[in-house]
Amino acid sequence: MKILLAAHGYPPELAGGTEREVAQLARELQARGHAVTVLAGTLRTQAGLAESQQDGVRVLRLARGDLYFDHWHKSSSPAVQRAVRELLARERPDVLHVHHWLRLTRELVFLAAQARVPALVSLHDAWTSCPLTFRVRPDTQAACDAQVGPHPCVRCAGRVPPFTPWVPVEAQYMLLAERQRDLLRELTLARAVVAPSRAHADALRRHLGLAEPPWTIEVESPAGPQPSAVSFERRPPRALGRLVLASFGALTPIKGVDLVCDALRALAAELPVELELAGDESDARHAAELRQRCAGLAVRFHGAYDAERLAEHPLSRAQVFVSGSRAAESWGRVLDEARALGLVSVLPRAGAFAERADEARGALLYEPGSAASLAQALRRLWHEPELWSTLAARVPREAARSPGALAAAWEARYAAAIAAGAPAVPAAGAGAGGAGGDWYSERLAEFAVEQWDRSLSATAPRELGLEPR
Repeated sequence: MKILLAAHGYPPELAGGTEREVAQLARELQARGHAVTVLAGTLRTQAGLAESQQDGVRVLRLARGDLYFDHWHKSSSPAVQRAVRELLARERPDVLHVHHWLRLTRELVFLAAQARVPALVSLHDAWTSCPLTFRVRPDTQAACDAQVGPHPCVRCAGRVPPFTPWVPVEAQYMLLAERQRDLLRELTLARAVVAPSRAHADALRRHLGLAEPPWTIEVESPAGPQPSAVSFERRPPRALGRLVLASFGALTPIKGVDLVCDALRALAAELPVELELAGDESDARHAAELRQRCAGLAVRFHGAYDAERLAEHPLSRAQVFVSGSRAAESWGRVLDEARALGLVSVLPRAGAFAERADEARGALLYEPGSAASLAQALRRLWHEPELWSTLAARVPREAARSPGALAAAWEARYAAAIAAGAPAVPAAGAGAGGAGGDWYSERLAEFAVEQWDRSLSATAPRELGLEPR
């Protein structure tokens, strides 16, 4: 099969959980004899298509030249639409697998259908039902369970810089309506819509406001790391004389490392507790705030880490993996990595964590967003002498699902999609609207992008929220 995968980024430039899953799938499909091409978004700002080979996989990084293309107002790009139409016409893939639209354009499945290419969609996060992607309110840092719509989404998303004072609120209501209309069209046209967990599938249906959607969200769990052999015996907290925690992942407010630090401070006066902390610090301001927040605590910052070599990292000598994530995780790759190391886990009771973990599987759960609840869960590991050993013995240590098994499952879906063919849609140029429709619709869309960029450039950084007032 000739397979085109589309995602918002690709390693090594961007290596979050979704990007790494896409790379793993691409390598495995390529090894199984398929011709794989990845179309990836990028943070580069010089518009154009750059081709490279990454671990034997052909990668096309499509850069947008407009400003702040991650902003929710920019989820549709006429320039990217043209590039994708040209790519589909030139490459003629048998199937398109969309992993994300961000940094590309929100019409990928529709464009593929116009080119008579069937498409499938993996929903790795909540972007289809949240302009801010993670369903965490920027004002309160609390998880959001509201149905997507003008209220409260436009006001909520408007709290994140850059602010857009030149766009009337009524126009933003229309922008959101158009965004959601196009994304629902993507899901309707897809030959399969897949989520990594039942919890995530149920949340997507709820947040999209679809009690009876015209499509089924299938569940397909990702491949995970194999159990790691450790060359030392991990001792219980009381026997070691201290409780050693590990937290790893992106150091961003969404991931809630500040909650972990606050819980640590609440415990530090009553028991010996340490934290090994690793993660990308590209959000330099937040990383600096974390260091200040953890001042005086036994916290060691290790910076970015190689997820493939966690068994060799100082993190591996901890007793407990702890997550402070404020988002309802769709899967939680870090949990797989912690289990591969044999670590007991302490996790927020939300999303896929609540589905995948409990005391019977070597984990304690606490109330999401509550440092006090997290501290109480950690306190139990010190004051209940047998608890840690009991949980450690229950950590799932069977081999995680292999990349080959996951690739085989996707092969079957691709074959079914190819057999079904692409759904019927208006052909490009046949009055289909902005995504490959009448030339004037496309030109109006281009003008809107240009006008947005001109208005942003003419607005003072303070008014954009990019500098303190």
